[in-house]
Amino acid sequence: MNYTIGAMMIFKQLFLMIWRVLDLIFFIAGAIAINCFGFYFGQEWGYLTLFLTFISAGLLVEQVASGGMGGGDV
Repeated sequence: MNYTIGAMMIFKQLFLMIWRVLDLIFFIAGAIAINCFGFYFGQEWGYLTLFLTFISAGLLVEQVASGGMGGGDV
């Protein structure tokens, strides 16, 4: 019985690591898409989307660094 609990914990940790990597990949892909979309409408809009992307990335990095990204049942 203890083996199944241990295996479940291993899979749970593996899933959490994969989920974090996917979050990063999708954030980068979304940021690229939004910035390309902004530059499609003009240089000013592109710079605005870059500004917003950098601000949101900076806020997310600060949240992760301070340990504020809690939640879930981890």
